[in-house]
This record gives sequence, C-alpha cells and structure tokens, in this order.
Amino acid sequence: MMIMLATEDKADDVVPGYPTPKPMDPQKESLRRLFDSIAGKDMEVDWMELKLILDHSMRDAPIVDETHGFSKDVCRSMVAMLDADKSGKLGFEEFEALLSDIAKWKAIFKTYDTENCGRISGFQLREALNSAGYHLNNRVLNALGHRYGSRDGKIAFDDFLMCAVKIKTYIEIFKERDAEKNETATFTLEEWIERTIYS
Repeated sequence: MMIMLATEDKADDVVPGYPTPKPMDPQKESLRRLFDSIAGKDMEVDWMELKLILDHSMRDAPIVDETHGFSKDVCRSMVAMLDADKSGKLGFEEFEALLSDIAKWKAIFKTYDTENCGRISGFQLREALNSAGYHLNNRVLNALGHRYGSRDGKIAFDDFLMCAVKIKTYIEIFKERDAEKNETATFTLEEWIERTIYS
C-alpha cells in the first residue's frame, strides 16, 4: 500500500515573530519633548533648567509660589538626590524618576492641605511624612517642623519638598552602608561629609 502526502508551500503564510512596537505613552512623549526643549545639546538638565521645567509644568498649581516658582535650593537638592555620577545634571530617566517622586509628594501634600492654602501644619507634617513612608520619631519630627516651618509653624509645599528630598537622600545614603540591614552603618567623618554635602 502506498500513501501519498500532499505538501503545500506555506512559506507565504509564515509571519515573522517580531514584537509589535508599543505605542509611546502620550504623557511620556509630552514630557520627553519638554525635557528635550530645555536640556540642550548634552541632553541633561542642571538645576536651573530643572527649575524652568518645574515652574512651567506646575504654573497652574496653587501650592507653588506663582511669583518665584521653586526655590533654587530645592531644585539643587532634587538634582543631587538622583545625580548618581555627581555631574550636577540629570538625564531623562533620572528626570522622569524625579517627577514621579514629586507627583507622589504633591498628592500627599494636597491631601493634608485641608484648607487648600498651600501650607500644612507641623502636626500634618508628621502624617504627610508617614503617608510618604517615612516613619520618624518625635525628636526628628520636631526638628523638621522647626527647620522647614515658618514662624506660625506652617510648612509651604516648596519646604515640604525639600524636607522629603533630604529625608529620602539621607535614608538612601544610610541604606547603602547598612549591608546587614540591622539599622547600623559606619562612616568616617570625611565619608559622611562627602556623601551628605551634595544633597
């Protein structure tokens, strides 16, 4: 008995297994265009360029000072927080990570700014920092209230941002040295100054 197998040329039916390109997120694309327009030839932003971007992107937010925008100190500290190579500048990915942090802190601040006046009380600072994942003792919270609060004990958004940036930076510096995760880290005086002075 003889069996005949019919063979067809299926070469035309084969579809290559290339992944379909994902469409660019419109928000990310818009952010990229804004970043590119300010970053210049080096495709990085320093604190002055960051201030331009932030002042522009949050110009309609009532929690930001309309006249002066973000302070130069908070812009410098935000750059330093994510500036791994200590170049004084942020690339797009670092910038995007920073905006994610700012958006989180802004949402938290607005939650506790119950009077919608762009300021929170020292007591609300404790709750806001807890919401951001920073659980600090009373002595530290007291010091933060004095450091970042005004005479009447209120904390503006710009100061809240600076406070959150500093806490995040110091915690990350500490965690890098806390290899055993036992809340102990050792620094020489020079190492500590070097790590914290640019923050």
